Amino acid sequence: MKDKLKNSLWMIAEKLIAVFGLIFVTSYVAKYVGPATFGIISISMLVFQFIQTIALMGSDVILLKRIAQNRRSGLRLMMATFLLVLVLYAVLALAGVAIMEQAWRPEAWIFIAAAAVACLFSALDLVNIYNEAMLNARLNVIANVIGLAISLTVRFFISWYALDPRYLALPIVLATLIPFVIKLTIFLRYDRQAPVPALRQMKKYSRYMVASGLSLIFSAIAVALYTRLNQVSVSYFLGVKEAGIFSVALTLSTAWVFLPSALLASFYPAFFAERNQQQAIVKAQKLHLLVIGVSALVILAIWLLSGWFIREFYGAEYLDAVAPTLLLSIGAMCAVLSSVMDRFIIKYNGYRYLVKKTFAVLLVCLISSLLLVPHFGLTGAAMSVVITEFLSFSLLNYFFAAQPVMHIHRIFFNPRKLWLLFTDIKTSDSKESLS
Repeated sequence: MKDKLKNSLWMIAEKLIAVFGLIFVTSYVAKYVGPATFGIISISMLVFQFIQTIALMGSDVILLKRIAQNRRSGLRLMMATFLLVLVLYAVLALAGVAIMEQAWRPEAWIFIAAAAVACLFSALDLVNIYNEAMLNARLNVIANVIGLAISLTVRFFISWYALDPRYLALPIVLATLIPFVIKLTIFLRYDRQAPVPALRQMKKYSRYMVASGLSLIFSAIAVALYTRLNQVSVSYFLGVKEAGIFSVALTLSTAWVFLPSALLASFYPAFFAERNQQQAIVKAQKLHLLVIGVSALVILAIWLLSGWFIREFYGAEYLDAVAPTLLLSIGAMCAVLSSVMDRFIIKYNGYRYLVKKTFAVLLVCLISSLLLVPHFGLTGAAMSVVITEFLSFSLLNYFFAAQPVMHIHRIFFNPRKLWLLFTDIKTSDSKESLS
């Protein structure tokens, strides 16, 4: 338990620095370039983050599970995955650059290219997953904070000296390049103990990743589309300026997610290793309670402070982001809860079920977005996210027949058992099933 909490504190420290830096410096940049240019930057990152999600094929979850269970095998799978992600991302990114370059004006090309390169390094940063699985998050913290500090410093000076906004492409790339180089260098020098797999083994591991990843890829795409599809809808129905405002709402509403996510990341290895079905349910319930407790405090703070914060740090042009920010923060909580449920299903190899669930989620997201965005604008886009995320973590999981998924949520309708779970939250195991 002590190692898990220490690992979580390192991850929280890293994200806390990142959030404060990104919010304050990005707000300064957003003021400087205005909603239209900021919207172009946001949409460029949106497209290539989506491509990154496809290229990763859910490998983050697969690698975390494999490394936690068998370090040596996990290292070999990670090396094979690196080459697979590199090839897949390169093909998809080249297609994305070609399409976007034709659709947008020439001044936007440099942001498109910068976003493509930045997301490439982010996709290839598999060492980050290895460090989390080995409860060694402090290395991620050191590397990411160095990269973030340099990137934000460059952004600040570009805005401070009123340089050409196109120079902002440089810190976009530096934010992922520097951490990638630092983590990979440390890994190659100290941590890599398994030999590089032979070509035959590389093919074997690649086939395994593709077979497992194809089952997860639709789920990963769905998660990426929950908010991104609404950004695209906002851009299409309302315009690039509104897309920039919606991007601010997304940034503020999801900036705090690192708190529950960091805690969850440290507990996932033990969760995957748990062989007792009843104990796995109890641990999943504890993770839910953890997420809800942290989220409730943050959402209350957002409700009280978001209007003042946006006015002071982003400017009056972005005040339309206030209402969507509150709604999207609720959607963010549901998204974290959905990630817990997905991992519960993955623990019992429910990859095919996640594929079926994905089609339902995408349908809900698409229909709600098309209906709500044209009629309710930015608030409608936020409502679409909340509806999609809520169904994703609740109703759409209950049809998984292999394990009693619904039992995880039943406890929240039983005050006595909920209180027992709450009083037992400090222990790593429970002797009684509370399901």
